[in-house]
Order: sequence, then C-alpha cells, then structure tokens
Amino acid sequence: MRLRNLLPLLLCALLAGCAATDDLKETGISRADAVRIAEQHCSQYPDEYSYVDHAEWDPDGHFWAVALTDRDGDHGKAFKIDRDGSIIDTHKIDLDEGDESGPRHYGYGWGYWW
Repeated sequence: MRLRNLLPLLLCALLAGCAATDDLKETGISRADAVRIAEQHCSQYPDEYSYVDHAEWDPDGHFWAVALTDRDGDHGKAFKIDRDGSIIDTHKIDLDEGDESGPRHYGYGWGYWW
C-alpha cells in the first residue's frame, strides 16, 4: 500500500528529471551554472553588484545573458555566456537617473548590447 502511494511521486520526479535533461541539451549549462560563472568573473560581486537582475537563455544567439547589478539595477555588469560556460562578452550597465532609455538595455528581448 505504501508503494502505491509513492508511485505518483516517483513518476513526477522522473518526468521532472527528463525535462531538465532536455533543457541542458539545448543550453549546455544550467541557469544556476551561468549565474555562478558570472559571479566568479565579476570583480565587484558581491560587494557592489550583489543582485542577479537578469538570467535568461537566448535561443536565437545560443547564449545565456546574465546581469549582476546593484540594488536599484541601475549599475552593474552583464555577461554573455555560451553553452560551454565560456564568457563571450561583457557589458557595463550604467543608467543615470536622468536616462530615459526605458527598461534594462541588455539580454534577450532587451535591445541587445552585443
């Protein structure tokens, strides 16, 4: 009887594992790994730029866009990380208070800085 109660839970765990494997086939590395790589390569982390403001896979360019920023999100550093975990490009985020450029200007769907 107990095995019968555990069977749905085990099936859900198996399906979740399969879905994660499919994502890694496309992206090469997980979102957490991309964020960790950006943190390791940002000399201002965690003192100045301690927030992960953005971490998204770009399916068109085949890279992760990760942004580490200050609390307000106005200053920071954005990283472009490929599926092998290598940093392709970096960009400094520096929005002045008077800047009327709208939302963040980095990452997939944000106007691309690269």
